[in-house]
Amino acid sequence: MFRALTTLPVLLTLVSAIALPAAADANERVGLSSGLSSGPSSGPSSLSTPITGPRLEAMWPIEVDIEIVRIADEPGGTTKVVLPRHRAKVPDGHAMQLHSVVQTDTGRREFALDVTAHHHPDAVELEWSLEVLEARYRPIDVASYLLHRLQLDDVLELDDASLAIARADIVEVTDEPHTRRVLIGSEVHEIRIFARSARG
Repeated sequence: MFRALTTLPVLLTLVSAIALPAAADANERVGLSSGLSSGPSSGPSSLSTPITGPRLEAMWPIEVDIEIVRIADEPGGTTKVVLPRHRAKVPDGHAMQLHSVVQTDTGRREFALDVTAHHHPDAVELEWSLEVLEARYRPIDVASYLLHRLQLDDVLELDDASLAIARADIVEVTDEPHTRRVLIGSEVHEIRIFARSARG
């Protein structure tokens, strides 16, 4: 009888040492399976994390449409697509990088457009930057030009590319696209970016 009483505290200590980690593991499993934990599990306190909040918006993708057109010089004239319309569904904070190369009368232009979209409470924030590199044709004499025009000789060579313009901005859009006009040489180009949340 005396020996049983002396071993009782030791048995209680062992049972409590085994039961506490098992209960903590059960709480962690409940928190993860219920989908209420927004980060690494911290035991029973993870159940106090609300299921709604500003961070939940980052889980939803954003639909982004982008294009660049050259505006006609004369009223009623047709516009020319420089960067064809590109549509993508991207995660919040994902950077889209688009490139387009266009031949002009004086050489070649390369358009590089980067767009990053972020959720805001009632809108979408767009962070964009545009760089245009321009490589002009090297000067040639009249005889070489005539051979080129008659398609008898391909003598036109491009010079080294240089930065023509660089533009950047951070804007918010809701239901209307963001448009921005830029002048490249003597030609007006328009950047068009439309973004909306893909929730629901």
